[in-house]
Amino acid sequence: PNKAPQSKKCTSERPKKGQKQQTRAKRGCQMNNYNIVQSPFQSHTPSEDTHESGLKVLSIKLGSKKKKPNCFEEFFKDRTYEVKVNINEASPGKSFWHDGRQLELVAGKLPREKTSRFNVKEMKLMYIATEGPNLPKINLQKQLDTTCSFSSIAHVKVGARLSHLQSEAQHICFTLASRIEFIEENGNEGCGFFPRGFFDGSGPRRSYDSIQVRIIGPNIGLAKGMLLVKDGINKIQLPKKSMIKAPPSETCDENWVAIVIKNVFPCQRNVQLGRYLDPTLDACASWKKDKQKELSEMHQRMLIGYGVRKEDVYAYAKLSRYPDNLRHAHLKGVADPTLKIPEDKVFITGYTTNNSNRRELFANSFQQIYVSRSPAVSPEDAKILSVVGEKTDDMSDDDWDLLCSYRFGTIIFGAPRNKLSAPLPCMIADGDLDGDDYFVCWDPHMLSQLLHSKDKLASKSRQLLLELTMPDKTGQGVDKTILFARGGEDWLSAAQDLMLDFSRQSKESHITGKLYSLCMAASKKVGGEIDIYGEDACAYAQAYKDALDIQKHG
Repeated sequence: PNKAPQSKKCTSERPKKGQKQQTRAKRGCQMNNYNIVQSPFQSHTPSEDTHESGLKVLSIKLGSKKKKPNCFEEFFKDRTYEVKVNINEASPGKSFWHDGRQLELVAGKLPREKTSRFNVKEMKLMYIATEGPNLPKINLQKQLDTTCSFSSIAHVKVGARLSHLQSEAQHICFTLASRIEFIEENGNEGCGFFPRGFFDGSGPRRSYDSIQVRIIGPNIGLAKGMLLVKDGINKIQLPKKSMIKAPPSETCDENWVAIVIKNVFPCQRNVQLGRYLDPTLDACASWKKDKQKELSEMHQRMLIGYGVRKEDVYAYAKLSRYPDNLRHAHLKGVADPTLKIPEDKVFITGYTTNNSNRRELFANSFQQIYVSRSPAVSPEDAKILSVVGEKTDDMSDDDWDLLCSYRFGTIIFGAPRNKLSAPLPCMIADGDLDGDDYFVCWDPHMLSQLLHSKDKLASKSRQLLLELTMPDKTGQGVDKTILFARGGEDWLSAAQDLMLDFSRQSKESHITGKLYSLCMAASKKVGGEIDIYGEDACAYAQAYKDALDIQKHG
């Protein structure tokens, strides 16, 4: 492990200057990369966006190519409008006329409430021009149902699904349904795989090991989650149970599939941290000079609540702003591409310097790590996990080389050995692998207290942190299972009613923030001590997480 394996570069290069792009002669014509095809959607002549609509809104603007694209701007070229509204004012309605065009609501996003901000004022609504000068008239509901079967989803879920397509993307490209296959669910929890080089010449320009995606097509449905690069496959692999959020279209049989690349990983912060940890590389000067973001109060609270001395946590929080003392990171969680990592262990990608000042795998230097995720508010929301540091007996050399080729910034979870076992991410604050960041701490001083301290609180916490079982939540929690139920003939209208219910959404956000504050207050004791095990603190913590799930899943 002291010798780095020859890693295969995963790069995405832009076409050379002067290289001609194939013209779109027909829907789905292939480009030079046989995985990627041209967009099947045609442009229309846009009208000038100059006239006022008479509505009391903050702004109305035609979709612009200058900002990052989203799915609607690709599917409804020159028809999309972003309408910014004040949620304390009357809504612009499901449809209205603007500049000679009729606009109809398709999606809306309320800024996600943060614990320190309770007065959300603005909302971004996305409207589609369904008729007007130079535009063929369209039925928006029928058009949406040609991309996937939104009509098969309960209308309370439709808004959340449509908002996935409103999110800005790093890149949008198209492939064919034949380039995608479904695989058996085995602890994937929202993570699939893509072949190395699949997006070469068409995807993001910088190298990446994993991507966060939205995938939509008439013969696929709507999928959401992560894709990790994997050798030895020639198609994108999707676990059907955990990634599919809407079934295939019932009214369209076209073969195109849109792949919306929302983010690429490792993120730049982890790229620089990985280069800093690896003795053969070096982080950029600006990263080393700038102070790092301070350890959040949420994670400080949990460490103290588990029994780490608060003086040590506060001291680490200040020192960790400097690279030499940084012993934690937020890593992207993904599924095991080899299926050989033990089900109760993880693999941390990248390299570091060992005690002998030699380069070795991060996973070989730290045998145990503290792992949590946001929101971490309950005693069961963190675990101390063992890390695989060397090739297992049943793992091939190719599989091991693949794991070692990934750069720092990823935590790979072992897959369950049988269907009765709970996936490891689910045991960590009810996590999954569809884009979750996992807080990983390897500070030896704090880990030593959690693992070896004879303090009563630390001893109590140790048993819970090392126990790899699902917490007993009988009668608690929100059902996040995706149940496909008919949304009715007017499913879009019903979903629009919920999108425009600003009062309900604002109250939900306010209540969610209030529950978090009550949870924090209930755990604070006289003298500054923190009790995360208190009955009130635990009750508020569960209520807070339920409120978040309701906002997210409908």
